[in-house]
Amino acid sequence: MRSTRIHAFPSLGSLVSLALAIASALHFSASEVSASGNEGEFRWTLQDLSRFPDPEITAMVSDDQGNKWFAGKKGLTRLSQIGDWQNFTVENTAKGLVSNAITALAIGENRDLWVATEGGVSRYSNGSWIHFTKENTSGGLPDNFVTSLAIGKDERWFGTKSGFAMLRGSSWTTYSADRISGRLPHKMVTAIALDSSGDKWIGTIAGLVRFTGSTWTQFTKDNTNSGLPHNSITWISVAPNGIKWVGTQMGVAKLSANAWTTYKGLIDLGEIASEQVYSLSVERSGRLWVAAKGGAASFDGTAWRLFNKNNTSGIQSRFVYCVMAGKDGDVWFGTQKGVVARTPVPKDE
Repeated sequence: MRSTRIHAFPSLGSLVSLALAIASALHFSASEVSASGNEGEFRWTLQDLSRFPDPEITAMVSDDQGNKWFAGKKGLTRLSQIGDWQNFTVENTAKGLVSNAITALAIGENRDLWVATEGGVSRYSNGSWIHFTKENTSGGLPDNFVTSLAIGKDERWFGTKSGFAMLRGSSWTTYSADRISGRLPHKMVTAIALDSSGDKWIGTIAGLVRFTGSTWTQFTKDNTNSGLPHNSITWISVAPNGIKWVGTQMGVAKLSANAWTTYKGLIDLGEIASEQVYSLSVERSGRLWVAAKGGAASFDGTAWRLFNKNNTSGIQSRFVYCVMAGKDGDVWFGTQKGVVARTPVPKDE
């Protein structure tokens, strides 16, 4: 953090004004009433940028104890449940973190952290790091540029620039080259999600695939009658009720009971209506949160709500790269200019 040296003793009034200015910069409270009129009051809190190796945050995840992880192109940051901050880089983990350029995060069993990077995959467990690359897995990981991951009970799935792979125990199953030819629309996998039936949903830059057992089903803009608004898939989330939400280079789609619904060009979504979707997160209630170029949005199943730097003091950038809905009504946003949290204001305040 850049420091400012003060050469004169400020007055008490100046100190008070400075304190109020800092508080104003870091905490924003507003009564936010949605179309349904029951959203209530929330506080926006911008996290201290000096806590992060880089203010541009592109991935985040939280475990069941409330420990939060934030990542970008220069390393990883943990905010513990008791408020302690710690940074992890290639340099201070003795290359346990295989690359500082992180693309995705996920929590596995025993709160293990899985980290997808541009140089392989790393796992952080009980204070220790281990990493996986194409070289040390003998090609089990088809490419070191890992774009996405999904962690199941016994299986870990990794999307790469050259196909995808599954790790069960210490055994790798690789899906690349001839094994995906004609099955994936493109070898570059950009998103992976698992549903409760055990189906794997694979997003690529040329379409979406459902992988069930030995059956591969492709979905594109053409064969869904534009239900999929764009063939380049950026994110897949499976809601608690089984609905699949798909982010694309140009809008959001919903797949429910084999029926597609497209959300693109909606007036309610303003600038982000036809922009690239970077990330999705679904609350337990089913409310969808969208991080996109141009801002963020929420959808309660009926109405959309737009959040951007023009209508919300908490969003400071046009680029909202990731979003994470918490279990207590809190929502966290990773942006080009740091992390901001939107949390319910306690009733006694």
